[in-house]
Amino acid sequence: MSAVTDKATSLPAGFEALEAFVPYWVHETNDKRREARSTAQMEDIQAFYDTVVPMAEQGIAYLEQYELGKMPADAERLFKLLLAMNHAAIAVEMHGAPRAFDSTWPSAVRITQGPWPHGGRI
Repeated sequence: MSAVTDKATSLPAGFEALEAFVPYWVHETNDKRREARSTAQMEDIQAFYDTVVPMAEQGIAYLEQYELGKMPADAERLFKLLLAMNHAAIAVEMHGAPRAFDSTWPSAVRITQGPWPHGGRI
């Protein structure tokens, strides 16, 4: 990774170790995060999980200073990365694979509403 960080992938100071995961894991909706998990290689999911989980509490503490919908862009990327961590945890802790055994993919299930402004609509 270069010394100059791309603004589209930058995270708040102290979270630089997670920036390499931003392009793949940061998405606007739950469906896109689930798709990322479901189509990733297990080795990549494990690497993301192993890096983000130890920093999760620090990330949550950092984000608590902001209201939803009023975060600066770098903090919002961190927030979405922590949402993606939950998808990675499903693969690592429950399934041992990107998707549940014998599950249909692509899934016909679509989440149409979620916690605004991150994954749903008003």
